[in-house]
Amino acid sequence: MLKKLTFSIVSVVMVGFLLLTNQTVTHAASGLYPIQKTGSGLDIRTTPTINGKRVQKNIPDGKKLWLYCYVNGESYMGSNIWNYVDNNGYGGTWKYGYVPDYFIYTGSSKPVVSYCSF
Repeated sequence: MLKKLTFSIVSVVMVGFLLLTNQTVTHAASGLYPIQKTGSGLDIRTTPTINGKRVQKNIPDGKKLWLYCYVNGESYMGSNIWNYVDNNGYGGTWKYGYVPDYFIYTGSSKPVVSYCSF
């Protein structure tokens, strides 16, 4: 009886350990992420909408932007995630704004930064 009980407890512990160690945890991490798939460059906008005023134009693919946080904005290419970014010294007088997540290579189709609290 003791052997069966010990085996059962060990089995439950092992299954739990395997389940927990195979979980992928995504951490919200602001940081530099490259622009991708634009062809002609990415525009930073004042609002998370396609028609938002462009405050920085034609930032080329490969240039990295600093992602601070994200908001839910106008749907673009099937996603309503818009990242609030810093142009990372690209130039121009306006440094911050919104870009569709579609154009930022983060390795995920989900947000990789926290939701904006402003």
